Amino acid sequence: MNKQFSEILERRMDRKDFLKHIGMGIVVLTGLAGVIKILKPQEKPVASHNSPAAGYGASVYGGPRQARQS
Repeated sequence: MNKQFSEILERRMDRKDFLKHIGMGIVVLTGLAGVIKILKPQEKPVASHNSPAAGYGASVYGGPRQARQS
């Protein structure tokens, strides 16, 4: 492993080859599944009035609006 690393460091390479080596190193360190997870578009959670994901301001002040009786 140390010998292979030394060979890579001693090799002359242009910017394109350097970026290829850096990219492969990132894939090896994080794992292919991690890279796919990062590149996959994330879905936004759908908030409902009863879920904690709704957050402050997701509904009217004081709870759900009810019909007034006069």
